[in-house]
Amino acid sequence: MDEEHKRIDFLLERLKDDEWRVREDAAELLGEVGEPNAVEPLIEALHDEDWHVREAAALSLAIFEDERSIMPLIELMSDKKCNVRYGSAISLSIVGDERAISVLEQATNDENPVVRKVAKIALKEVKNRLK
Repeated sequence: MDEEHKRIDFLLERLKDDEWRVREDAAELLGEVGEPNAVEPLIEALHDEDWHVREAAALSLAIFEDERSIMPLIELMSDKKCNVRYGSAISLSIVGDERAISVLEQATNDENPVVRKVAKIALKEVKNRLK
C-alpha cells in the first residue's frame, strides 16, 4: 500500500473518532484530498451527532460533485443547525441537480439570513447549470 492510500485510510478511520474535532478535520481533509472512496463515508458523516462534522462533510462533498450525495444533502437542508443548512446549500449549488431546486426555494425563506442568502445564490447556480 502506498503512502497516499495509507493517509486516506487514516483519515477514513478518523471519521469514526470519539472526538468531534478529529472527525471534523478528517471530513475537511478528505474533501481537500478529493479521494473518490471518501464519498460514502462522507455521506455517512452527514448523520454525525455533532453539527461541525455534518457541516464539514456537506462542504467536502461539493468537491466530488457525486450524484450519490444529492438526496442526503437535500435531507440535510432541514437540519436544526443553520451552519449545516448553509454547508448543504453550498454543496447543492456546486453539484447542480434539479432535485435541489424545491428545497433551495424553501430555504430562501429560512429563519437564518445567511442561509436565505446562500439559498438564493445556490438556487441561481443550480438553474444556470441546468441550462
